[in-house]
Amino acid sequence: MISTLAAAQSCACHWPPSADSHILPFSTPGPSTCLPNYYRCSSGTCVMDTWVCDGYRDCADGSDEEACPSLANVTAASTPTQLGRCDRFEFECHQPKKCIPNWKRCDGHQDCQDGRDEANCPTHSTLTCMSREFQCEDGEACIVLSERCDGFLDCSDESDEKACSDELTVYKVQNLQWTADFSGDVTLTWMRPKKMPSASCVYNVYYRVVGESIWKTLETHSNKTNTVLKVLKPDTTYQVKVQVQCLSKAHNTNDFVTLRTPEGLPDAPRNLQLSLPREAEGVIVGHWAPPIHTHGLIREYIVEYSRSGSKMWASQRAATNFTEIKNLLVNTLYTVRVAAVTSRGIGNWSDSKSITTIKGKVIPPPDIHIDSYGENYLSFTLTMESDIKVNGYVVNLFWAFDTHKQERRTLNFRGSILSHKVGNLTAHTSYEISAWAKTDLGDSPLAFEHVMTRGVRPPAPSLKAKAINQTAVECTWTGPRNVVYGIFYATSFLDLYRNPKSLTTSLHNKTVIVSKDEQYLFLVRVVVPYQGPSSDYVVVKMIPDSRLPPRHLHVVHTGKTSVVIKWESPYDSPDQDLLYAIAVKDLIRKTDRSYKVKSRNSTVEYTLNKLEPGGKYHIIVQLGNMSKDSSIKITTVSLSAPDALKIITENDHVLLFWKSLALKEKHFNESRGYEIHMFDSAMNITAYLGNTTDNFFKISNLKMGHNYTFTVQARCLFGSQICGEPAILLYDELGSGADASATQAARSTDVAAVVVPILFLILLSLGVGFAILYTKHRRLQSSFTAFANSHYSSRLGSAIFSSGDDLGEDDEDAPMITGFSDDVPMVIA
Repeated sequence: MISTLAAAQSCACHWPPSADSHILPFSTPGPSTCLPNYYRCSSGTCVMDTWVCDGYRDCADGSDEEACPSLANVTAASTPTQLGRCDRFEFECHQPKKCIPNWKRCDGHQDCQDGRDEANCPTHSTLTCMSREFQCEDGEACIVLSERCDGFLDCSDESDEKACSDELTVYKVQNLQWTADFSGDVTLTWMRPKKMPSASCVYNVYYRVVGESIWKTLETHSNKTNTVLKVLKPDTTYQVKVQVQCLSKAHNTNDFVTLRTPEGLPDAPRNLQLSLPREAEGVIVGHWAPPIHTHGLIREYIVEYSRSGSKMWASQRAATNFTEIKNLLVNTLYTVRVAAVTSRGIGNWSDSKSITTIKGKVIPPPDIHIDSYGENYLSFTLTMESDIKVNGYVVNLFWAFDTHKQERRTLNFRGSILSHKVGNLTAHTSYEISAWAKTDLGDSPLAFEHVMTRGVRPPAPSLKAKAINQTAVECTWTGPRNVVYGIFYATSFLDLYRNPKSLTTSLHNKTVIVSKDEQYLFLVRVVVPYQGPSSDYVVVKMIPDSRLPPRHLHVVHTGKTSVVIKWESPYDSPDQDLLYAIAVKDLIRKTDRSYKVKSRNSTVEYTLNKLEPGGKYHIIVQLGNMSKDSSIKITTVSLSAPDALKIITENDHVLLFWKSLALKEKHFNESRGYEIHMFDSAMNITAYLGNTTDNFFKISNLKMGHNYTFTVQARCLFGSQICGEPAILLYDELGSGADASATQAARSTDVAAVVVPILFLILLSLGVGFAILYTKHRRLQSSFTAFANSHYSSRLGSAIFSSGDDLGEDDEDAPMITGFSDDVPMVIA
């Protein structure tokens, strides 16, 4: 081990080798002799014996590759390079001759012009991709389908961007960036995807707060590569992405940016309290609680104060929620208020409080007594245990339904003793009562009480809002009935909770008129008989004039395989041709088709063909410039019922027969088949018996004493589709008994015992009658022939009969019968 270590120390090689050199790094001179199994280079260094004549120069002077025997199977013509050209850390290319680093061997990229570096490479393990993934042709990676044909190279062999058709192409915005300004608006910019048809595509912005899973959508109605977001919460981290929408196809993307919105103006500080120190005159001490929602980092507080009767406010700064106002006049009434400051500016002011600078005079807080409370009310009494004259009280009710806002109701009263009942409250909600007294010496400190109303809190409404033209927003929601709702809206998040516009309704829908080209936030809540929790806010972007939806889309006629639809243009009397895009989504097959129609008419009618009978479709019509769409859902007429549904009873089963539906339905293919259902009235159950492509169906195991209703209808092409109309047959001939098959066999035997003898007798009678008639005919024919022969005269060539032949008398006037010859007709007079 000691000798091995010495050898290792004697060969102090430097690692790794230089990338641009074909010579091994410099080696320090070695000893005069080498260890066993080592070769001594001419320079004196030692290398392993196995490195000698291996085609790589391991000695600095290349002496390990000199005087080496030539390979038996390699001729001078086939030897691409002289031995020792590439070192052992490099791979040798043949055409052309060059050396490449070994790590480029079998790396999936062809570095030798003849591809020798990628030949005879080991086989990689089999890679299995999910159903919603694309496998690169080299089998090295799986990518999501939305990354296929998106203009970005995601596979090392670039196979994800090969053979990209219009159907496969995915448009993804590039270089998505954001900036924010002092007003709180966030501007997004991006680059247009390659080859994207801007005339028929628009961008949609998706955003969500970090930590949430659901994306919210803001429709831009625009193909411009920038937009301004005014509806985000301040001082909040969002994930934002931009997707391309082309007609009815949305191009998904997984690329998003993370942004932080600017700080906002803070809410007002809470619970301002004023007091006088015992040891100093002309000083007011103030302290308060920070705002519930700061919307950023509070840098400082601004404290303002004013002497009674003066309209001037003096101010000073406070680093914390405590301050001392000094050098004030004694025995003077002062009013004080405070506001928080963030990077955005000064926030809302707190309630103003007053105090008189009289040393040693302390005003106690009032006493709050809760008398009673219920689901929507509470009663309380305010008193002051002091000889200081009370002029009135100020009472604040605070509550919160969500984390966005603390709500407040302020009540002002006169008098020294007060009992009051507050209504319009919400069940199972926590209320904080904050009260102070107004006296001749100023405002008293605050007193607090907390009450939880009884009952169960009503649910928040669920709101949907969408723009229907340039200035109208249609709002619909779900929630309790027989109440009054308030709809609140604004153009920014802070305005929505501080100074929103509003209107009321007792309905569950309302159309709100707003300004053009704006983004709005909407929410709805119950306002009477209680102030209920609000819905989530919904963002709506108003539709530009050029992107209004078609109006009054409706169905004129519905057939089995066609539908006639009609709509009005977005504008009255268009002055040029308008290009409409019609998307037909098959809700059963999960496929869609698109059509284009160009018209200048105010009213457009269009026929959709090649639909399925009984199919369900979602039809969307919009302008070709990706306007807001109008849509309807339709169901085509189902196939008619099969004709002549009949039943035949056999020994142990029944057979249903019907005519082929293809005889009267040209849209019915018999390979579609029929479905058979059965209703058992005794057990009140309906059963699916099966399907068939024949015109009959066998049914067994029917129960005695049960009435059955059988239906046969055209079979559905896909699940959830309406089938053809049913042909119905009531079968109620099963009598009571233990076994239906026995009853059917007995009935069959009784019928045969009666029918077979009757049929036999009828046939026998007919045969006897025919025999008698034939015998009589032959006898009459023979008699007539003999009689005629006895009266025949060969001279006259005729037979003469007289009325007296039977009596043997001659009659010269007897009629003559001729005609027993081929050419003379027989005449009987």
